[in-house]
This record gives sequence, C-alpha cells and structure tokens, in this order.
Amino acid sequence: MATDGSDRAGGGPHGAPRYARPQDDDLTDRQEFSGGHEHMGDVRTIDPQEEWRLFIGGEWTATASTYEVVDPNTTRVVGHAPDGTVADAEAAIAAAKAALPGWAATPPAERGAMLRRLADVLRTQAPTWSALVQAETGATINVAETMQVGPNLADRYAQYAIPRNLDRAEMPITQGPSALGPAGLVGAAVYRRPVGVVACITSYNFPLVNVAGKLAPALAMGNTCIIKPAPQDPLAVLLLGRAVEEAGFPPGVVNILTSAGVEAPSALIASPDVNMVSFTGSSSVGARIMADGASTMTRVLMELGGKGALVMTDDADVGKAVGAIASVWGFHSGQICTAPTRVICHRSKVDELVGSLTAVAGMLKVGDATERDTLVGPLVSEQQRDNVEAFVRGGVDAGATLVCGGERPDLPGYFV
Repeated sequence: MATDGSDRAGGGPHGAPRYARPQDDDLTDRQEFSGGHEHMGDVRTIDPQEEWRLFIGGEWTATASTYEVVDPNTTRVVGHAPDGTVADAEAAIAAAKAALPGWAATPPAERGAMLRRLADVLRTQAPTWSALVQAETGATINVAETMQVGPNLADRYAQYAIPRNLDRAEMPITQGPSALGPAGLVGAAVYRRPVGVVACITSYNFPLVNVAGKLAPALAMGNTCIIKPAPQDPLAVLLLGRAVEEAGFPPGVVNILTSAGVEAPSALIASPDVNMVSFTGSSSVGARIMADGASTMTRVLMELGGKGALVMTDDADVGKAVGAIASVWGFHSGQICTAPTRVICHRSKVDELVGSLTAVAGMLKVGDATERDTLVGPLVSEQQRDNVEAFVRGGVDAGATLVCGGERPDLPGYFV
C-alpha cells in the first residue's frame, strides 16, 4: 500500500507495478543471458513479493485478496495476482462505458497515433519483460524472447495505427415492381461503427500477443475494452497497463481485470453494458460464454479448441510431414492453436512415419526452459500435465502402441 494514504501502489506512475530487485536468489539466474532484441535493455527482475493491482479507469486498484502465479518450470511462486471480484468487474464495465463516447468520437487518425505510441513503448519495454513472461508461461526462453515479447507484439498494434475507411456503398441493383414498391434502382451503404464495450478474454499460451490481437483492432475502431487474461499468467498483461498509460490513452479506454475464479468474468459476459465478448480458449468455456451472454444477446467472437489434422496421402513427403509434426512438440510444448494434433496417414506411409517421428522425439531436449538448448519445456499447469498423461494412458488402454516416452521426466516442473 502507498504510505501517503492514497489507494495507489508505490513505485511506478499512477501506482503501476514497480521495477524491483528480486527477493528470491533462486530466480536471479533467469537474467543471465544475452538478449537478441534491438532494444533489449535491462531485463525486468522478478520479485515474488511485488504488489500487483488491477487497472480500472486509469487507476491502479487494490483487491482484498490475491492468488499465486506459479512458474511451470520450477513450481516456485512468481508473484501474487489480484483476485478481482464481481464488484471489480462492475467497476471496469462502468469505466469502459463512461470512456466510450469520448473515445468513439476521437478521430481515427488520433486513435491511430495512440496505437503507434503504444507500439513504440512496447518495442522498448516489452523485451525487458521476457524473464517474467517466461516464468509465468513456462515457455522456453527462446520462445519467450522471440514470440511472447518479440517485435511481433508491437507490430500487432502498429498495423492498426493506419486509419482505414471501412464505409462503402454497395452497387445499385435493378428491382422490378412488387408489393413493396414500384420498379427502380435499389442501393445501400455500409457504415461501420464501434460496437461499444468489448470484453477481451484471452488464453494462457501467448498472453500478451493474444491480447494484442483483440485489443488493437477494437481500439482502432473506437471501442473501449476490458482485458481479462488467463489466470495462469496475468502479470505481464498488468504491465501492459503501464505501457497504455505511457502511450497516453484516456482513463477507462483500456481496463485490466485479473481473477482466479469464474465469478468476475461471468459478470462481464452477463452484463447488458458489455456489447461484445472476444474469447480465445476451450470449447467448453466458449459454450458457457455463449449461454451466459444469451439473455442480453451479447455479440461473441470466439476462437475455440480444435483437433487439427495433418493428412498424408500415398505420395506424401514423409520428411516434410515429420518436420511439421515435430515442430509442434518443440514449439511451446504443443500449446498452440495451429498444432496438427492428429495425423491421418496412408497405410503405405505409416511405418516410415512412425519410425522417423520416434527418432526425432529422441533428439528433442526436454528440460529447464531457461536453458538455451532446451526445445521442449513444461506444460502451463499441473492440471494440463495431468490431462496429457491421461490422454496417453487412455490411448494405451484403447490398444495404441507407445513407441517412446510414457514416463514423467525427473524434473521439478509440469513436464510430460
């Protein structure tokens, strides 16, 4: 808490999370690497005791309780995230609703200029968050630096900084006489306007990049937003609030709500003042979002779970197929939406494919995600690890042949 009696956290501007030295010596070894970013700067150190707050209406708001954010690589505590309540969700909705008229009326060029400033801030600051993002997500340090906080993060905001005229006139068509009116030309025009308050609920695999994919186009169009990151790794998303402040966005245009449970996000979805929900995650949660928003006819845009297939015909190039399949194993432990999680293979290619995949699997280093030569790190949580192990057991019980692995690695984190 602040010592001046205010309800702001000390340290950063407007109570933004502080840049502090770590209290846990075991975590300092994450900083001992040479970054590959043009604007790398000093990597932000991890302080498990740091105080984090919600970002609502331009203010950093304390919560009555917090929950632990755990490093999947070590199972050590990375930090304590604010556990937002229904009241916090309602405050975020009110802030976004109040900011909507002014932001929607802001000329597109000015909105674009703020997005450009945000992109510039992120190009400088986001690479310094690599250790925190790596610890939250369990991504290998290479994936954390290049894909989690790399240039593509800032680029997602920059690409929406260019104003676009989305209004258009439709080609007139000839219509004969009818009960609706006499014959003549019928024309139409399409005018695109902000939807309103948008709840952006994101998945755990790429917290900052997933937020950018929702937040940037919504802001460019004049919507105000409430970000609800996945509970497993919300801390770097709270740092995004600091970047939003520095870029000069008006209070309430961007709000960040974190919580461990479902009550707060459910309040967002069910509120008549939330005009749209953009969600990335599992199909089961997507079904609940659809049900919760049905009473208010809330618009939904969802990217849900799937079972992507790689199809191999009898003339398929096995080498290329193996490369595509094995890249999933080594990229964020397969926790990506583009993963080919099943292979439909022509009988004539099965033995060659299985043999090649078995050989490649034996060459992939599974281990400490902070080591540069590690290709396969942990899964994001104990629950996810248990789910994958259950899938393997279920396959064997159903008659599948286990050709490699099958034993839990002797490592401290959530490894398979």
